[in-house]
Amino acid sequence: MRRFWLQFQHLASNLLAAGLILCALVGSAASAGEKPGIVAPPLREVPKDRAIELRVLYLEDPRLPMLNAAQRKELLGKVEQLLQRWYGYRASLREVGHLNLAEYFTTHAGVFRKHPEIVKMALNPDRAIDRGRLRAVIKKALAPHPLAIIEGQLHAGKLESHEQAATLAYDVFLQRLRELRSIPLPDGSTLADPMRPELNSYMHWCALTHEMTEADLVFTNSMIVGADMEMGLTIISRGGVTAGNANANPHNAFQSAVVVTMFPFLSDAPFWLRERGPIPEAERLDVIATLTMHELGHMLLRTDHPVGHPSSCVYAPAVRLRYYDWHVDIRKNGLCPLPHRKLTSY
Repeated sequence: MRRFWLQFQHLASNLLAAGLILCALVGSAASAGEKPGIVAPPLREVPKDRAIELRVLYLEDPRLPMLNAAQRKELLGKVEQLLQRWYGYRASLREVGHLNLAEYFTTHAGVFRKHPEIVKMALNPDRAIDRGRLRAVIKKALAPHPLAIIEGQLHAGKLESHEQAATLAYDVFLQRLRELRSIPLPDGSTLADPMRPELNSYMHWCALTHEMTEADLVFTNSMIVGADMEMGLTIISRGGVTAGNANANPHNAFQSAVVVTMFPFLSDAPFWLRERGPIPEAERLDVIATLTMHELGHMLLRTDHPVGHPSSCVYAPAVRLRYYDWHVDIRKNGLCPLPHRKLTSY
């Protein structure tokens, strides 16, 4: 999943001064080239004439379902095989660390202090002022889309206007977000830790992956979920879930770093069984591998999200939270034969 970078006038000077684009551009914005005042090497597809290595960091929340060492090794092997079969890369994935998620965020707090203008784009729906901003974000995100597309994403009935769609989307978003954040855990807590909201914050993960130097690909058994000023229709329809993200990174050989969250696939909480459907135990790692290939398509092939492609296209995001259906379609139908546009910048 890659996310829209919305332009806000009051942030423009800060972003240009920082000289950074921390989150991904999509569609026409992505193909428009670099922004004035931002200097970055042009994006080119990572060559396939030599072997590549991806350094993998596993960040674990011990409260959540997790992968043991053997399962992580099996997952990395599955991704290596798919990179060869689907994309033509001879790749090795090497785990460089297995660390506690909360402790990692604490030790990297300097990253968030370095990018306050990015972190402040997170929204807290418990605050009245942010609920007003959330309504504006949703209205703007839905405006370019035909009502039929919005109906499909929201799994709604007939919509008569964009105003009605925005009101419904706001209500659906808040309902799903509340359910997600309150998923109960075995220790009596809930998924969202009120003392550590940054652990699930998309904007914090943007800053973190942009500045990451020790790894190119992050797996975490947690998830990214919440409200922010960069959400598009797909994320809004999911209640704020970003299962994976490819982000600009000026420190590694790929100009990009990827995070893949696994809680949406490892958990069988009632919310997931209702909204995602069951995942056979034997296929959990394969579903995670499919999502990883979606993100690595952005990272290595520089492939953008397509428009008008079938649901079986690995480069197209899953509709709502139906990740398993999306995975099954892709594995059944093979790679999408249609042409795919390329990113020119993150």
